[in-house]
Amino acid sequence: MKSLRWRLTLWFAVSLLVLVTVLAVSGLWHLDHELRQEKWERTHPAQPGWVLHGSFTEKEVRDILGELIKIWAVVGVPLVGLALLSAHLLARKSTRPVRELNEQLARLGASTLAECVEVPDADPEIGELVRHLNELLARLEASFSHLRDYTAQVAHELRTPLQLVRLRIESHAAAMDPELAEELQEELLRLSNYVETALTIARAEQGRLETHPEAVPLKAFLEDTLEPFTRLAAVENRRLLWSCPPEAAVWADRSILKQILFNLLANALKHGDGDILFRVRPRSQGVAVLVGNRLPAQASGAKQGLGIGLRLVRALAQQLDQTRVTFRRNRFFWVRLQLPTLPASSRALLNPLSRTLT
Repeated sequence: MKSLRWRLTLWFAVSLLVLVTVLAVSGLWHLDHELRQEKWERTHPAQPGWVLHGSFTEKEVRDILGELIKIWAVVGVPLVGLALLSAHLLARKSTRPVRELNEQLARLGASTLAECVEVPDADPEIGELVRHLNELLARLEASFSHLRDYTAQVAHELRTPLQLVRLRIESHAAAMDPELAEELQEELLRLSNYVETALTIARAEQGRLETHPEAVPLKAFLEDTLEPFTRLAAVENRRLLWSCPPEAAVWADRSILKQILFNLLANALKHGDGDILFRVRPRSQGVAVLVGNRLPAQASGAKQGLGIGLRLVRALAQQLDQTRVTFRRNRFFWVRLQLPTLPASSRALLNPLSRTLT
């Protein structure tokens, strides 16, 4: 049993049963000794001077002991169940502060480290643990804040020099070797994209991106968003295989959602191999978007640049309410994006529109 709750349950129940068993066996042994080896003596009420000596027969002893064991068995079986139930309830109550602490920690992310965890009515030991965790979260929040500020400052400082260098190269391109000018322009464009991505990540992780959530019918949205990636994949003799139920719709910011999908598909084209799978699956708690592709054999144990783009995806996903992103990597690289469904009011407005379009 790996669960702490069940270990506590078994420990309490076994301890209680061992104690009761020891008491019952010792009582049974003492009664057996008294019935078999000790003789009873009584005085006659009418004749106080008379003393009557006697003892139980072997059959009487077995009958008495057997009846006692039957009674203990009848009473003991419910007691065993009651002991297990009470032990389980006690263990559940004892581990409730730990469960509450785990639930609060699971909800924390890079943008919510400033939130303190609280476990009311906790034991002093749990309270001490909560205090240390809050101090650790405060130090992590300070470190993340300094890192985000530094990233934003560095990216901002690099943006202007890169633009100036690019303009200088464009103005003197006629006097330069064409291949060299083109190569420099490509490198500057790549560096500029990295700087813009770093700035976007810093703004997103600081919560400074403005969002405008709305109802997004995914079928039409994906047809427009995925079309250029379908053509880019075809150039490399690859396919973008995607499917989406016509009724699927989410509540999200269109521009942020498009940027997330652009980064995921760009990573799949750049670092993946073979066909790209894109699936939309409605779920009870939202809409799941799965993006996956096979990794090259030489990249199975390395990261191969899957860093800044996925960090941007995480940062952007944090800006959308009730949106989660998870990654799984083995021979395939899978990204699962969980998006919220529409509020009831927006769903009522979208359904007549969908029927009109169809």
